[in-house]
Amino acid sequence: NRTVLVLGAGTGLEAQAAAMLGAGRVYATDINSLSLRLLDYGVKEAGLDSVVESGVFDLCGTDPLPRADVVLAADILYNQELGTQVGKRLMEILNMPQEQRPGVIITDSQRFYGTDFAPLLNEELERVGRLTIEWEERDLKVTTSGILVDEDQTYDVTARIISV
Repeated sequence: NRTVLVLGAGTGLEAQAAAMLGAGRVYATDINSLSLRLLDYGVKEAGLDSVVESGVFDLCGTDPLPRADVVLAADILYNQELGTQVGKRLMEILNMPQEQRPGVIITDSQRFYGTDFAPLLNEELERVGRLTIEWEERDLKVTTSGILVDEDQTYDVTARIISV
């Protein structure tokens, strides 16, 4: 009966997956209201609207992260500013008391220049005598379908993942 917070939820793929995998509540956030409307439509069509709730949350803002048992940020590192903000939000989580700290999963399959926040975050963690974080690389096979293709297409993707 865990609560999952999805940052940068977009149209809701991760939110729907979390709900289908048994999350008791999923709070899917994004700054883009059109994305959230599309997310709400998809959630309703999938019959998951009793589990998934959407809302505007500005990752770059000053509001604290909403409470959750698990925080998920999947493929939202599009530029250096977002990379920096995700690093700051991870530090926010790591500074929480252990008993209040959610699990965290951050993935990045795109590796845009300037989005690796780990070195700066690790400097701060080392400065205060804490364990550092590392990206783990995972090779994945991803199968997708599309409107303009006749059959499924499978891609090999190497994603980097931080799990705390």
